Amino acid sequence: MRLIPFEISKIWRKRSFLLSMCVLLMIHIFLLWYTSLPNEETVPLSAYKQLQTELSGKNETEKGKYIAALKEKTDGVCFVRDILTIQSLDDKMGSVLAEQEMQNNPGVFEKYYDLYRSGDYLKYTASPEQEQEFIDEIYSQQQKVSAYGEYLRSIQENKDILSGISVFGGQSGDTYSSRNLQKSAEDYAGLTDNNIRFTLSKGITSAMQGIWTDLLLVLGMMLFVGSLITEEKDKKLFFITRSTKNGVLYSIAAKLTALLIHCMLLTALFYMVSIVFFGVGAGWFDPWAALQSIDVYTESSLSINVFGYILLSVLTKALVLFGIGTVLTGFSIGSGIAVLPFLAGAGIVGISALLYYLIPAGSSLSVCKYLSPVGLMKTENLYGGYLNFNLFGYPVSRLSLSLGMILLICAAGVIGSFLLFSRMQSFEVKKLRLPFSVPFHPHTNIFRHESYKFLITNRGLMVLLLLAVLLAYQGLGRTYTPSVGEQYYQHIMAELEGRLTDEKESLVLSEKARYEEALQKIEQIDGMVSAGELSTDTADTLKSQANMTLAFYPAFQRVEAQYEHIKADGGSFVYDTGYLYLFGIFEDVFSFDFLILSVGIVIAISGVISMEYQTGSLFLISATRAGKRKILFRKVLICVLMVSGLTLIPILCRLSCISSVYSMDSICTSIRNIPHFSGFAVSMPIICFILLFAFSQILSMVLVTLFTMAISIWRKNQAQTIFFALLVLAVPMLLKLLGFDIAKWFSLYPVYGWMGMQ
Repeated sequence: MRLIPFEISKIWRKRSFLLSMCVLLMIHIFLLWYTSLPNEETVPLSAYKQLQTELSGKNETEKGKYIAALKEKTDGVCFVRDILTIQSLDDKMGSVLAEQEMQNNPGVFEKYYDLYRSGDYLKYTASPEQEQEFIDEIYSQQQKVSAYGEYLRSIQENKDILSGISVFGGQSGDTYSSRNLQKSAEDYAGLTDNNIRFTLSKGITSAMQGIWTDLLLVLGMMLFVGSLITEEKDKKLFFITRSTKNGVLYSIAAKLTALLIHCMLLTALFYMVSIVFFGVGAGWFDPWAALQSIDVYTESSLSINVFGYILLSVLTKALVLFGIGTVLTGFSIGSGIAVLPFLAGAGIVGISALLYYLIPAGSSLSVCKYLSPVGLMKTENLYGGYLNFNLFGYPVSRLSLSLGMILLICAAGVIGSFLLFSRMQSFEVKKLRLPFSVPFHPHTNIFRHESYKFLITNRGLMVLLLLAVLLAYQGLGRTYTPSVGEQYYQHIMAELEGRLTDEKESLVLSEKARYEEALQKIEQIDGMVSAGELSTDTADTLKSQANMTLAFYPAFQRVEAQYEHIKADGGSFVYDTGYLYLFGIFEDVFSFDFLILSVGIVIAISGVISMEYQTGSLFLISATRAGKRKILFRKVLICVLMVSGLTLIPILCRLSCISSVYSMDSICTSIRNIPHFSGFAVSMPIICFILLFAFSQILSMVLVTLFTMAISIWRKNQAQTIFFALLVLAVPMLLKLLGFDIAKWFSLYPVYGWMGMQ
């Protein structure tokens, strides 16, 4: 028992191991935040939190009525949007179809048109499409949970029907299907809908189903296993410890127990962070409600609450990690090469992932799919679903087989580790040598030499490549879908773009007259209603055509603003939507890009100068007349070039995505022709403005680079450089993203994102 805390503390007290665990935890938190960022296709977490707050305190009947009302309102607003879309078609068929739909749904258009125009229906999200998707998702969840009692009754009814058929000789009852129905009825027999309390599933499912979380847990386990055996081999301690009385069995028993404790603590820590993150972001769930209160877990046959499900999931994942860890411990014991256990772990996880994702669920090999380590880690299926395997015509529960497989892996790993440790022949670590040698070519080029030290020796190339991939994925992953109003604006600007002519002025004035006529008609009808000459229902019917015309009036107001500017100050029409997206006026992308670039640059270049201090090389460099000055200049030049290229990646990716949806012609016209920049101090072509925009962002990242290098010279230590640089550069941006907008003024963000702050 005294050996167990010793085995844990000797690894956890290592600074390198603690730093590795902190890095994994930071990556975990970053991925939680990054993967939940809202976009045009993803509903923000705040929507779930807001609705969860509104549902709290309501009983199940009130929840159902409230969600049904939201569904009715959203469907009505979307019906108005669809009618306007059909009506926007240029042919006569569009008007005919719109009239037909309105006749099929009488009164709906008139009831929700004003609400659609005001935009007040956007209660949870930023677009009609997202709002509809969100409400439809919640409505489907609530309907499924509210029908849980009927689901249980249907299972028992299927059993009774089968029994009736068997009695009359219609079925023998000896087939797999009949046995499976009987077993399902028995497994669900003890369940009721008494403790079913509908709660939104976003928080709990997102927290407990993260594939990245499981992968990071595997990495954390592999790092522990690597230190558990390899460190003592590296120090050649086994020559001493194994010669003692209890140096074999007690030692390996303590090591494996320490591994088990590590797996449990690490799993509990990571999933506790996930639960807190999604609880704060998406709203807290009811831990004491039945597990089947979550719509995706209604098929579970376990009589447990949500809290019990979390405990079972964490314990199960920890045991799977422990089982894999014992197998890797056996590799560490039997191998003299330190890297082999890590390669074996990667192979186990890789093969398991292939089995899980390539084997179809309905295949005869589905047992291999679900009993692989990746399948065993999917506790949402293990405890939240229900499945029986067909083994020789008899249904066998996946839960029973999975738990048996976990115990089998753990037992086999423990026994194998004991046997291998008691008969261990390899007591030290051998260095892995390549089968070929790479000749060294001496040179006197300082730029080449410093580039090699930065990119290869200091592993800067790996960090820069990962950063480039992340930035490119973020930039190219954005989707842009023009709304109906934007399509109208795009269509009319295609005819107007360029210098003002008599024909273009006629088009603008005719459109303006059409909208003024519709506004006057509505005003006239409202006056008749006020005078008592018309009823409200009749007025709504008379105003329907005018309302459809005015649906595009907000888009025309942008055209009118350009027209008035041209008449007053001269200039040209410019279709500006693409430019407004590029410059961050319509969406705030600069905050995230600045944060990612800052963190990546700090990590990549933190050791460029500090490595000279830590290795003592600077004393040798400083001995020459111009050595220190020239080498520092080359280091700065290399870092500036690398950072400049990285900064251009999100700009070019965003430019590519935006220009594929919104045309960006008239690039040589003045930036003042875009109404948002009409007051810009200098009149320059849009292309020059884009170059100025790119230069300002490159300049801000160069300042980040120089600031990090200055801290590196001050602290002379890579870890301290990362800490202080992130404290100054990253923390203010994190505070800004959390809602403290004033924090941006305490960073270099105003230089990077000044356009979005216009």
